[in-house]
Amino acid sequence: MSFNSPQKILLIGAGELGQSFLKTLAAYPSSRVDLSVLLRPSSTTDLSQYRATVVRGDTTAPISELAALFKPHDIIICAAGFASGPGTQLRLAKAALEAGVPHYLPWQFGVDYDIIGRGSSQPVFDEQLDVRELLRAQSKVKWTIVSTGLFTSFLFEPGFGVVDLKEGVVRALGKWENSVTVTSSDQIAKFTAAMLLDTPSPPEGVVFVADDTVTFRDVAELVKKAGWKVQEEVLTVQALEEQLRKSPDDVWTKYQLIWARNAGVSWPKESTWNVKEGLGGEALAVPKP
Repeated sequence: MSFNSPQKILLIGAGELGQSFLKTLAAYPSSRVDLSVLLRPSSTTDLSQYRATVVRGDTTAPISELAALFKPHDIIICAAGFASGPGTQLRLAKAALEAGVPHYLPWQFGVDYDIIGRGSSQPVFDEQLDVRELLRAQSKVKWTIVSTGLFTSFLFEPGFGVVDLKEGVVRALGKWENSVTVTSSDQIAKFTAAMLLDTPSPPEGVVFVADDTVTFRDVAELVKKAGWKVQEEVLTVQALEEQLRKSPDDVWTKYQLIWARNAGVSWPKESTWNVKEGLGGEALAVPKP
């Protein structure tokens, strides 16, 4: 990669991960990064604190319209997640290919969808595999998928059911020995920016990063060590499958089953790109009462 001219980066989305990318990328000098953010025409998100240009557009727009928005940029980073609706990730990937952008990073900041495979408890994951197949079937556009494991904040989301500090419960998904890889949104942005901007040749394909990889037993011990009094429960695969049969549209149960089955949701921290590059990672920490 040449550092002689700024990289024109278009960021899609300004949610939790998008805000982290904004903070990280806007901190690079203008000689390195020319940052734009795609926001819906109706969005009132205030980006005045960042050195970024707002591009108005909707992720539900036709592929040709999105491609026209993408075309002037060197790098597209999609930080618009599943909330953007079914079909969105595939549409954005097709638009990136139609535009012929030099480098595309799809919304795949999460688990190892290749290992999980099709037909999992979470149907939206199948679209992630569609995106991978689309990108792998071509050679015109470089692409990088950053596999991060679970967002650290999600581990403490009461709806996810693992750590509920308010209710005083820590639950293992599947069994206590099952592992979970976690990375915070700020660290995801930091690692990704380093890949794109601080390495002579940015990695392509699927790249694994992690702040930490822990067992659910480790999580429970960290919670207690922080000073919380909690009950411990196990949500077995069998119990979750039964719950999903009773409530087939329960999104949280669909997610819980993915981790309970313990495939594609964790990897050794020592093997990650960030550790090999000397960037380290933040050990999982639990707030005190």
